[in-house]
Amino acid sequence: MVTIMSEPIPEKRPTEITIIVVLIALLMLLPPLLHLWTAEDNAWFTPYLVWLGVILLSYLLQKKLN
Repeated sequence: MVTIMSEPIPEKRPTEITIIVVLIALLMLLPPLLHLWTAEDNAWFTPYLVWLGVILLSYLLQKKLN
């Protein structure tokens, strides 16, 4: 009798978890960010600050999960 062992289910990698959390955060924050992004009286670097926040969030989450 031959026993076939099933392959172990791989655990979710920290990178996948980070991407999922960042996407969920963007979905929740998108409407306020769009108003901030498109306001005429904002400085030219406002969109870059928004992206910096997203990058920092993903970096800190990745660092914590590793």
